[in-house]
Amino acid sequence: MKLPALSLALVAALGGSADPQEVPAPATPKPPAFPAQVEQVTVDVVVTDGKGQPVADLTRDNLEVYEDGVRQAIASFDVFRAPAAPAVPPPSEAPSPPPPPPVSVNTEGAAQGGRTFVIVFDDVHLRARTAQQAKAAVAEFLRKETREGDRVTLLATGGSVWWTARMEAGREELLALLKRLEGRIMPETRRDWMSDYEAMRIHVFRDNMIIDRVQRRFETYGIQTVTEQSQHVRDLMAVEDPVVTSRAAEVYFEAAARNHLTLGAMERAVNSLAPARGRKSVVLVSEGFVYDTQLPEFKRIVDASRRVNAAIYFVNGRGLEGLPDALTAEYSTILPAEDLGFAFAQTMEMTEGSEGLAADSGGFTVRNSNDLTAGLKRISDETRVYYLIGYNPTNTARDGAFRKIEVKVRGRRGLEVRARKGYYAPSDTAAAPAARPGTDPAFQAALDSPYELEDVPLRMTHYVRDETSLDRARVFLAAEVDVRRLGLQEKDGKGQGALQYLMVAVQRDGGPYFRADQTLELALPPEVREQLSRSWLPIVHEFELPTGRYRAKMVVRDKTSGRMGTVIHDFVVPDLKPFRVSTPVLSDVREVTEAGTPGDRLAILARRDFPQGGSLFCQFEVYRAVREETSGMPRVSMGYEVRRSDGALLTRDAPTLIRPAPDGALSRMIGLSLESATPGDYDLVMRVKDEFSGKALELHEPFHVSSPPSPGPAGG
Repeated sequence: MKLPALSLALVAALGGSADPQEVPAPATPKPPAFPAQVEQVTVDVVVTDGKGQPVADLTRDNLEVYEDGVRQAIASFDVFRAPAAPAVPPPSEAPSPPPPPPVSVNTEGAAQGGRTFVIVFDDVHLRARTAQQAKAAVAEFLRKETREGDRVTLLATGGSVWWTARMEAGREELLALLKRLEGRIMPETRRDWMSDYEAMRIHVFRDNMIIDRVQRRFETYGIQTVTEQSQHVRDLMAVEDPVVTSRAAEVYFEAAARNHLTLGAMERAVNSLAPARGRKSVVLVSEGFVYDTQLPEFKRIVDASRRVNAAIYFVNGRGLEGLPDALTAEYSTILPAEDLGFAFAQTMEMTEGSEGLAADSGGFTVRNSNDLTAGLKRISDETRVYYLIGYNPTNTARDGAFRKIEVKVRGRRGLEVRARKGYYAPSDTAAAPAARPGTDPAFQAALDSPYELEDVPLRMTHYVRDETSLDRARVFLAAEVDVRRLGLQEKDGKGQGALQYLMVAVQRDGGPYFRADQTLELALPPEVREQLSRSWLPIVHEFELPTGRYRAKMVVRDKTSGRMGTVIHDFVVPDLKPFRVSTPVLSDVREVTEAGTPGDRLAILARRDFPQGGSLFCQFEVYRAVREETSGMPRVSMGYEVRRSDGALLTRDAPTLIRPAPDGALSRMIGLSLESATPGDYDLVMRVKDEFSGKALELHEPFHVSSPPSPGPAGG
């Protein structure tokens, strides 16, 4: 793609290309300091009565907060109350979600003081039957327990779904994604079955008692072992049997692979909540997993939950437990008497890891119940009302130590208090946690976050053009960055700095993951910097995308200041077979050729704001029009009108035929004078008709006319 004229002026200023993940992250900016030069600690507190219902009438005087046993003065106090649940219409009567806006921005200041839920659907630890029960419960939670303004992320640990929506507009979208999820664990029918816990204890710890227990079971089921020891041996120094240990290694590595997937997704999910305020809940829907001391993710997840103030809840998808697997009809032989107790303890062993994460993060476990919906409702209920308190700790040492927090209710009995258990003090010397190879933690957390970062203002849009191959289209993602928020430093008469960015596009219903990344080295002369302060810095990337619904996200980081910004843009690549037009380009800048002369295309922009007194152009192509049999040429007409938001007509042009190119291609560019356009919002309405087939399209392209820029000082 040719660069627009504005971009050509920046060719000397933009250079180099590097993966943002390969560039060392800038020093993290210090958090805001309070008068006592101590970082304020925030704690969200849930208080429930004996029936599990939230207590909503507490005041600042009712709460006491202690750090390492020392009472702290409450510096800030707020109460959050979720709005009442609206009447949810049947799916057949639910209104269609509004179309996404043509341009997305990150400067609208979405509230972050409400509730944030991350539902971790652990499909790699769910069987088909339990997955169906879990899906039904999550669907009821989405329909009845979420409230207007809630942010909900649905992710599958197997990697097929990671989607965030704002309630209530995004409910149907999440429900559609939920339907696609399935359990991935196959029921175990082998006679030499072994639990993940047994495999871990044998392979990692060489636990003789577990080795004996498994070998007794194998021999009871008629499996020939090498040592052929008595079924009832209890010698703690029994000889390891290769049949048992080799099977243990096989089961352990399969279990460890599943656990890596689940814990990795959970760690990302928890870290993504760092920028959010308010109550943050991570709901793990799973059959559970063992606590494997060989996996460092367990400690990292607990530490991250304390750092970001998020509670983890474990909803055990097994439901009401019946007989253990070892005592079901699949196994006709009864276990040795000394192993019956171990069989009943199997469920507890298999869920120790997931239950531990919930307990250590301030959440709880929903277990041994076929009514998973009630368990999810309990999670929602306890967050309907919560108290957000802040205090400036009396211990000001920046030693990185863990500080224990305890919140008490004064003067009220029989209440349960749930709050974060502590936090890690800041440290001026402690090294940051080591990042996994090939990842940049700041970029990863920003990508995963359900909220947009606003420190660097951004806007983003898309343009769908021609079909490149079967059901795949050429799509341009265009973003613009407000350079006024970049920490440019004056050097040699230019504003110099560097901007790292990552742009991704993911299909909602699964499919390939598309990305582009770069580091832009900036050296902006004063006149270019002044121009970009009005129009912003353009960044455009071309992708080839299949038909479907997409979410694009862009993350930028100013290397000088460390400021970050993110913007999310939802768009659709339509069905490419019917009569259609490309996404119209609204622009007041033409592309230029390599020779520096004006090109025949408009420069792709994200902005929709144009100054009064200038000119505005619109360009599009027409595809799939019917062609006349004799000439092989299409016959398509187009007319348009422009109206203000109050309906007043600015200009109109009657339909005329679009002259095809020699190969039959159809393209039109129109120009509008904004001389008489008063500042305000406008709508460009274009009507395109295939004269042979009779099919017609009506396109609406909103834009804004602003007051012309004030002239600079004389002689400037």
